[in-house]
Amino acid sequence: MPSIARSNLVKLLSAFLILSVTSACAHVLTDPAPVNSYCAVARPISYDGIKDTPETVKQIEAHNSRWVCICENDCPVKP
Repeated sequence: MPSIARSNLVKLLSAFLILSVTSACAHVLTDPAPVNSYCAVARPISYDGIKDTPETVKQIEAHNSRWVCICENDCPVKP
């Protein structure tokens, strides 16, 4: 009989340990992330139109256009 009680105690302690560890991993964001947090870390990218490939230039220009729209509030007007 004592082995059954010990087994139940081990199961209970294991469950408690697992629940306490996994609950520590959860994080609830109470405040929304600032809209300009992207602008705090992102910057326009420079490139060399001769040395960089056309695909690289296209991707950089797309990034820079998004940066101008979001961070400088200068988005193209859609018709």
